[in-house]
Amino acid sequence: MKKFFLTLLLPLLLGAGLSAQEVRDSSAVYDVFENLSESFTVKQSPEIRSAMAAHVDRNARKSASGLSEQTFRIRIFFDSGQSARAASEAAAARFRSLHPGVSVTRSFTEPFFKVTVGNYATKADAANALKSIQQEFPTAFIVRN
Repeated sequence: MKKFFLTLLLPLLLGAGLSAQEVRDSSAVYDVFENLSESFTVKQSPEIRSAMAAHVDRNARKSASGLSEQTFRIRIFFDSGQSARAASEAAAARFRSLHPGVSVTRSFTEPFFKVTVGNYATKADAANALKSIQQEFPTAFIVRN
């Protein structure tokens, strides 16, 4: 979503005299409409402006509270049986062979062995990945990190 807004607003911001580095600086907040020249007119409803301000405010609060570090992963294995350890190793190895390059984490929280894969910034990204992963691991589900 960030890339979409950046792609959409980058030409406007660059035209307003901001450098690309300033646009990428996530700690800075810019009101695009204040930086535009007087000859440029943007027709926008007040609802859009207030929605964007609310979005920026929510992100600032999340960042201040540490919630911006929250990510999502997909749990492909979760069991506590006698053969759970060997089964978790097999599930991790199978996933690595099917999806090279995607991170795989095995963990043990008594009495459960768990295998968790991926690291997704949004739940929507995790849901997209889950669709393909559930073809090989039908019991897979999304968890918060």
